[in-house]
Amino acid sequence: MRLRSAVDASIGWYEDLFTLHGVGSILAGGLFSASGPPPPLHSDAVVVEPQVTAESVLARLDGRPHGGVKDSFATMDLSGEGMDLLFAATWIHREPARRPAAGWTAVTGVGELAEWTAQHDTAEVLLPPLLDRAHFRILAKRVDGRIVAGAVARLGSGIVDVSNAYAVPGHDLDWAELAGAIGGHFPDRPLVGYERGDALAAARDGGFVPVGDLRVWVR
Repeated sequence: MRLRSAVDASIGWYEDLFTLHGVGSILAGGLFSASGPPPPLHSDAVVVEPQVTAESVLARLDGRPHGGVKDSFATMDLSGEGMDLLFAATWIHREPARRPAAGWTAVTGVGELAEWTAQHDTAEVLLPPLLDRAHFRILAKRVDGRIVAGAVARLGSGIVDVSNAYAVPGHDLDWAELAGAIGGHFPDRPLVGYERGDALAAARDGGFVPVGDLRVWVR
């Protein structure tokens, strides 16, 4: 159930970002896909149901010289199909945070958003209209007036998807603190997302637990 919630939250994010960028989408046969070029840093297709086959994915991507697919259940090997593994990651889940977090605020202005995205190379992804979406919070932590960490929280169907979490060089992201900051905006909601490498280890230290694996393939 936790894995299902994480995958569904990811689809909700994709649908919102596709709409933001004026890209249509299709959900059929357990596979979500873009009807045109997806926004930067997003896959052309996302596996929604574990029974989806590699053949179904390749058929949906047919005719696209470049493309990416998020295999939400890490069941496919597409290396023999002209695709390369971009990365493998782990879905994570955390129960609602109970303690408040100091130093974190919501980004509310276009200038502040530009500062935030410049730290994370997402200026072409997280566009200003997101600031007017009630179920989104772009969160920033400041030290001496400078943004040193950030994350995006998206509320959907009683759960919060946490993504684009980062810290600038010289600072660490405290995931327990981040969870508390998100809880201040969306109380009593579980948190989901996915991470890998050092970020995954930090998230686990902050109370997140692994609930499944995923892979992203590109060509």
